[in-house]
Amino acid sequence: MDELDVLLSVIENPTRRRILEALVREPHYPLQLSRELGLSQQGIMKHLRMLEELDLVRSFLEDSDQGGPSRRRYFPTTGFTMVVDIGPGLFNTEVATRPFEEQTTERPGVEGRKLLDLRKELRDIDQELESIKERRAELIAEKERILEEAGRAVDASFPDYRSRKIVYEYIQHPRMDPKELARGLGLRDDSVEEIISSLEEEKDDK
Repeated sequence: MDELDVLLSVIENPTRRRILEALVREPHYPLQLSRELGLSQQGIMKHLRMLEELDLVRSFLEDSDQGGPSRRRYFPTTGFTMVVDIGPGLFNTEVATRPFEEQTTERPGVEGRKLLDLRKELRDIDQELESIKERRAELIAEKERILEEAGRAVDASFPDYRSRKIVYEYIQHPRMDPKELARGLGLRDDSVEEIISSLEEEKDDK
């Protein structure tokens, strides 16, 4: 599976989502997660092992503050953002991953004033992200309009399915040259270049 498929398989499960939600807040040991999520420790460990195998979480041993045996606490290692755009003429997926800093057992104290300052910084960031999200939505809508118009033009100009697919992919990926397109589609370079050349000739005739 590619990276997107792996991450989708992780977050499609509501229990794993709740585990990750708890772990990004602070490291947890399995009994904590079991109590918080209302599941057996065996069930929690099954999900933690899967997340460990995918290198999304790791663990460390922590000495008990009551003189008991050491306990294993789990923490996330990788942050990620997934974007899926589906609309008229548009299908796009993107994944960005970010490694987390190594966790330690020490949690430095922060005075109340500093916490309020951090809260304000987060509010400002959230406002900026909201503005970016709104602008992105506008651009995606415009991209869908252009692709829909391009699709109608391709349908009218190219009678066979193979040619339409090549031209549509070429239009949809304006930063990709014909050879890259051929590799992506698993086709011969010359067959793709021939069809793209017909587009360029049509442009020159106008």
